[in-house]
Amino acid sequence: MIISMKKIPFMLLMTIFISILSAEILKVAAVQLEVSDFTYSSYNQFQDEMENNVRQAMEEFNPDLIIFPEYTSVFPAVTPYYPLIGSSDSVEDIFLKIHRENQSIETIFDLLYYEAGQVDALLSFWGELSKKYAVTIVGGSYFAAHDGMLTNRLLVYGPDGDRIYEQDKFFLTDFETEILNLTSGNPVRPEGISLKEKNIVFTICRDTFLNRWEDMYRGADLWIDIKANGEFFRDDQRALFSRALPGRMKKTDVDYGATVCLT
Repeated sequence: MIISMKKIPFMLLMTIFISILSAEILKVAAVQLEVSDFTYSSYNQFQDEMENNVRQAMEEFNPDLIIFPEYTSVFPAVTPYYPLIGSSDSVEDIFLKIHRENQSIETIFDLLYYEAGQVDALLSFWGELSKKYAVTIVGGSYFAAHDGMLTNRLLVYGPDGDRIYEQDKFFLTDFETEILNLTSGNPVRPEGISLKEKNIVFTICRDTFLNRWEDMYRGADLWIDIKANGEFFRDDQRALFSRALPGRMKKTDVDYGATVCLT
């Protein structure tokens, strides 16, 4: 395994070169994404920043797969309300102003569900980037609306621009259940994707702490864990992360893994 890293503003790129027997080499770029309010100030700003990351990854490493972390595609849901941020003193104040403009929005869940269709349509730009740069892209996760529910869903676009894979988060955080009112995904074994004869599997943040994946993902070539984290990466967070993907992989035959985090 060869790992190459380069620090770029707002991004840490890591390439993993995987070669198994005589199979083709798979090159992966992981985008350790740092975001701010301004990232989501407009749809164009969000798309421009994401394309800059993709362009830099291609120029630096020419990977087959680019991975963005959990929640990357969630926050465009609040972009239409960005002007309210600067004139508000708290989240409660922002939400009160939103409710005044749209009486049907009474909870955070209502807002996210109301904007879900617009966000889903917007996410086609990941497919445009995949096709433009001829690369497979994990566009992080977004909140998918269906049957009156929202799930935290990972999405993958192939080089032809089509959405080729989705996977819902199963083991939700307290914030996701109590504040956002998200619904858990189907606990059946996710299929993952195949790229350059490699079986690539995914877990989404807290899912990775469950030992169930150790049996489900045996035989995989690459295990990717996407996360979002609001804490500084100090010793306590390093210890916590070590109990996730590194802890799982020790008990499997999966040789390669990547934890990709939004901060």
